[in-house]
Amino acid sequence: MFLDELQVSNGCIEEERLSLLHMKSIFLSYDIPHVFHKSPFPSWVGSNCCNWERVKCDTFGIHVVELLLYELFSDEHYHGLDENYHLLNLSLFQNFKELKTLDLTYNAFNEITGNQGLDGLEILNLEYNVFKNNNIFSSLRGLTSLRILKLNNNVDLGGTFPTQDVAKLKSLEVLDLSFDSFYDGVIPLQDLKNLKVLNLSYNQFNGSLPIQGFCKSKSLVELNIRNNQIRGEFPECIRNFDGLKLLDISYNQFSGKIPNIAISKLTSIEYLSLYENDFEGTFSFSSLANHSNLWYFKLSGRNNNIGNIQVETEGVREWHPTFQLQILSLRSCNLNSQTASEVPSFLLTQHKLKYLDLAHNHLVGIFPVWLLQNNSELNSLDLKNNSLGGTLQLSTSNHNLRFLEISSNLFNGQLPTHLGLLLPKVEYFNISRNSFEGNLPSSMKQIDSLRWLDVSNNKCSGNFQISTFYNMRLLASLVLANNNFSGSIEGEWNRSLSFLTALDLSNNMLSGKIPSWIGSTNLESIQLSRNRFVGELPKEICSPWLLTILDVSENQLIGEVPSTCFTSSTLVFLYLQKNGFSGTIPHVILSKPSNLKVIDLSYNNFSGHIPKWFNKFTSLRILLLKGNELEGPIPTQLCQNSEISIMDLSSNKLNGTIPSCFNNIAFGNISFGASTKVTTYPIAIDESLGDSCICENNYIGMCCAPLSIPIIQVKVDFTTKHRLESYKGNILNYMSGLDLSSNQLTGDIPQQIGDLEHIHALNFSHNKLVGHIPKVLSNLKQLESLDLSNNFLNGSIPSDLATLNFLSTFNVSYNNLSGMIPTAPHFTYPESSFYGNPYLCGSYIEHKCSISPVLPTNNQFEKLEEDGAFIDLEALRWSFAASYITLLLGFAVILYINTRWRQRWFYFVEDCYHCFFFKCT
Repeated sequence: MFLDELQVSNGCIEEERLSLLHMKSIFLSYDIPHVFHKSPFPSWVGSNCCNWERVKCDTFGIHVVELLLYELFSDEHYHGLDENYHLLNLSLFQNFKELKTLDLTYNAFNEITGNQGLDGLEILNLEYNVFKNNNIFSSLRGLTSLRILKLNNNVDLGGTFPTQDVAKLKSLEVLDLSFDSFYDGVIPLQDLKNLKVLNLSYNQFNGSLPIQGFCKSKSLVELNIRNNQIRGEFPECIRNFDGLKLLDISYNQFSGKIPNIAISKLTSIEYLSLYENDFEGTFSFSSLANHSNLWYFKLSGRNNNIGNIQVETEGVREWHPTFQLQILSLRSCNLNSQTASEVPSFLLTQHKLKYLDLAHNHLVGIFPVWLLQNNSELNSLDLKNNSLGGTLQLSTSNHNLRFLEISSNLFNGQLPTHLGLLLPKVEYFNISRNSFEGNLPSSMKQIDSLRWLDVSNNKCSGNFQISTFYNMRLLASLVLANNNFSGSIEGEWNRSLSFLTALDLSNNMLSGKIPSWIGSTNLESIQLSRNRFVGELPKEICSPWLLTILDVSENQLIGEVPSTCFTSSTLVFLYLQKNGFSGTIPHVILSKPSNLKVIDLSYNNFSGHIPKWFNKFTSLRILLLKGNELEGPIPTQLCQNSEISIMDLSSNKLNGTIPSCFNNIAFGNISFGASTKVTTYPIAIDESLGDSCICENNYIGMCCAPLSIPIIQVKVDFTTKHRLESYKGNILNYMSGLDLSSNQLTGDIPQQIGDLEHIHALNFSHNKLVGHIPKVLSNLKQLESLDLSNNFLNGSIPSDLATLNFLSTFNVSYNNLSGMIPTAPHFTYPESSFYGNPYLCGSYIEHKCSISPVLPTNNQFEKLEEDGAFIDLEALRWSFAASYITLLLGFAVILYINTRWRQRWFYFVEDCYHCFFFKCT
């Protein structure tokens, strides 16, 4: 009679079976364009719903207790769904009276309505949806039996945390709100008496710890608040959480003393991360001696800077760890600075290490080969930026090392001959910034797992052997820059290195031609600068479809530049400076939008006009054409490149006037942004080098951050303050300048130049500019360098220029300026800054000002200009030099032709010598 009442149909309640079929029809109706390759409910046919995929019933096979409706539609199909699909109506599930688990992960729901009939629901998983505000919590507050709620990775969910709604969920044991963009509010921990797991990582909480009643709660087993902006001291009451197994407060702004005593009380802790905070003081590692379950520990200073943290592992008294660590990071910790700064001796007792990071300390001694011998599962070893030295001695025993980072140390000598046998599984190998010598050992060709190799900034030499890399079919990045390698790079190695994305051979002694095969690769970065390459640039070099950076500067290349280097839609940085390229800059038609941000063609032999079509480079930030043979006027079309920060057109043969539309260009008003750094290591490979070996666990958010990716910093050379400066990386966000010096520009300085209020450097020197110095230049409050020398400017120096507080370099020499030099405490410059202006006077130049100085009037200036009385000082100097040389040559010719005069001249010189000699004696 009981079964009749439930209307069981072959092991499944008919009401629940019909509800499932109704749900199926509704979800499928949202698929308007029918883009499914297959239905997400292929098995939902027949009478027994307990046998259907995504459905689980109770032990009696009667009631549905679990629905796994995750990833109903793939990402590429979201755009084809009916808009009603995005509304999640929980009333669809009201007929499932015994439903305990509902998994709706990886769908595109953005709103929730209705929750009737779900009083018994215990687990609700809404991860990876697109909920847009925290109003959904008002729809969930009635789920009073809920034990586990996962709402992580709903990036638009954030705002103020709905404290009152969450406080109603009194049965909660697990609450995961990571990656949800919350920035305000508090977690009502005092109302959630049963809460064991709380994950607030990767939000935007700021201020003090956003947990109400934190010190009164003792039920927490896992607390993860990493990657927020939480400040202040971490509560000492953490010592009372004797059941705590996971504590991650990394990447916040906690300050004050590291809570040594409190941490020593957490004897149940397994996972402890204090990484990237602002703690200070000394942390004694012996305080962890009794933490027998500890396998994960991370502590560091801020941003790899050795700051106020000191970690001592040796201690005053001897201690013996009861733990076996798998993950240990003590980066930037002044490790053992009070003792010998050696690799911690307690590591001799560790035999399960998989990840060890001791980078950015002052460790001394030799390479700790015993770490490899004692830890056969060691996957990643990072010792960069220490003071370890001697030759590199590696273990001959079996080990699992895939990541070895020893850059920026004091290692020397040659690499081990059998390197390929000693590192058979290594994928990432960075030995840059040491003093290694000799050639790369031929045994390296046996490391077929290698994906990243960086040998840059050493003393390596010898003939470059392409065959060394033939077997490295997974190699993605090869960096051999700043060594002494010689020879040619020609060969067909593109066939075996199909994964290669970054090639950096800059600053060596490589010669020959750049091979054409380079255009048939998957390279994203090609850096061959400062070598001895000759010949023409292969027309295929800009053909790689992912090419982002091309740097062949400072070689001996000639000919014309391939037009593909300007038409590539992926190229961002183009460096061709200091070669022998000639001809006109090729005219091209862009079929796709350009991403070029840096074009450096300086110090070549380019001729013709500056292309008007440069205005098509709408993303251009830096344009350097210095030191060529370019002529004609500056095209006004350049004013359409509104995002330019640095423009250098100096040392050409440009004529005409300075375009008044230059005020349309940003010149520092737009940040260069993240593009000052270029990632050259494929993300897929980075993930494979992460801590994947230790992510097989049950903790929430447990996977470690991926290993750092080496990057290329954008570098630009620009002359300012009479010095050639190299601006690199983020500093480009703060530098801006315009250099038009050493051309043949005429006319006045446009008044619109005064609108460039963010510019830092301005150089119009060595032209033929006339008129007055515009008073509006005093609007350039960020200006640090102003050079107007060697022109025909007249009038006085505007007194308002003295208000430019950052102006450290000022030069108006060799003009026709007059009047008093402005006086101000900081407006003091060398006398040479005012040379060649006879009518200028001032307290710190030779010509002092009288009480009533007699100065030419404006009418007199105009008359002088009409009469040509203004002297072209540059022409005067050249004329004097030419006359002097002509006189000397003429005198020498006369003496050579006329023997009698030559003898008389010698006698005269001899008499003068004797006269001078006797007078001196």
